[in-house]
Amino acid sequence: MKNENNNVILVAYDFTSIGDIAIENAAKMAKLLGYKICLLHVINNSSKKNLKKAKQPLASLNEKLKTISASISQEHSIEVDFIARNGSIFTTIADESTKLGANFLVFGTHGKKGIQFLLGSSAIKLVKSCPVPVFVVQKPAKESTFKDIVFPLDLQPGSKQKVKWAISLNKQFDCKFHLFVDVYPDEYIQNRIRADLNQVKKILEKHNIPFTENHSPSKNKFAFNIIKFAQDVKANMIMVSTDPDKITWSLFGSTDERIIYNQQKIPVMCINAQDLRVIIGGL
Repeated sequence: MKNENNNVILVAYDFTSIGDIAIENAAKMAKLLGYKICLLHVINNSSKKNLKKAKQPLASLNEKLKTISASISQEHSIEVDFIARNGSIFTTIADESTKLGANFLVFGTHGKKGIQFLLGSSAIKLVKSCPVPVFVVQKPAKESTFKDIVFPLDLQPGSKQKVKWAISLNKQFDCKFHLFVDVYPDEYIQNRIRADLNQVKKILEKHNIPFTENHSPSKNKFAFNIIKFAQDVKANMIMVSTDPDKITWSLFGSTDERIIYNQQKIPVMCINAQDLRVIIGGL
């Protein structure tokens, strides 16, 4: 069962600096929207190993979360809850987001590097395991709102579905969308993407949502072109759609990974094609 509109931002937190960045982003959003946040720490083998090394009992996790939650609440004047639960980040976070009826899951990442480059992306797996969209951050929030959002449009599953979230985001942040359309060499496929574009534009116009129409300058490197365009328009966020039934990974990085781990550290909202709700967390 899905609980919607509970005004909760879930933050996956692991007591690291990037987790603190996720909290900061979530707290500023919660303050603006009048939401509360909930910190979720997944107790796994890594957590237990760190506790053992520090010679601290398992119960100390709750005490730490309680202290951090109180500090956030006082600093930002928002309500903050916390949960510490045994499990795997790929199932526990998804379970808790559903149970809480979270509006968003926010998590932070240091980017794709080191052994993660060889074994695949934990962030990508986490994004696609969640029943709700995920907001990925790499740096502290300079702003608490989003005014310019890049909306890539291609023929991937769920690409058009992002328009439903665009309506919701516009109501919350009064934002403008920059449609960025992929280019295909085949005329039949190009006609399909043109039809999708017209449909998206009609929906945005119906809801009086401001947008610009832009096309990729080349038939290749769509992810690169998206990021370059986002830089040019000084976008606050990029919206992408992901297919939870297809875990994309390649040695040189999938399109999803290139956008999520962009070196410009532009925040990315990932919306699974099967479900159009949201999540936020810190890894």
